[in-house]
Amino acid sequence: MLGISLLIGMAIPRRLTITKTHSVKYHLFWEIHGKTPQKGDYVRLPLYEQKIGCAPCSIVKRVGCLPGDRLVSEGIKYYCNGEYLGQCKTGKNIAPFQFSGTVPPGMVFLVGDRDNSYDSRYFGFKQIADIETVLLPLF
Repeated sequence: MLGISLLIGMAIPRRLTITKTHSVKYHLFWEIHGKTPQKGDYVRLPLYEQKIGCAPCSIVKRVGCLPGDRLVSEGIKYYCNGEYLGQCKTGKNIAPFQFSGTVPPGMVFLVGDRDNSYDSRYFGFKQIADIETVLLPLF
């Protein structure tokens, strides 16, 4: 019995992800390994962005647009298949990502839950292959 409890106690922390920022509305996630990301899923992936001091950082974002979906940026507002995803902040030192068309194969457009999230509205598409895991929000 002690062995089983020890194994469970060791496995649980490795399957939890805790966010360090407020870019998504949840802060505690359970990792779902082997699941193909779907629109609306939260995912964790590495980000290499020297300009913001992230080399590498592990980030949590929500899948806003999948390959084959139609992404449209109109000024500072973003839409996927006509559904509003959010807008980027004006006055940032980082130029917003501009795109209107079909999301390329193997790529996703990621968003945070808040307008001040540093996400695909600034860094563009990310490869699905770079996603480490899909996350189930707990709290």
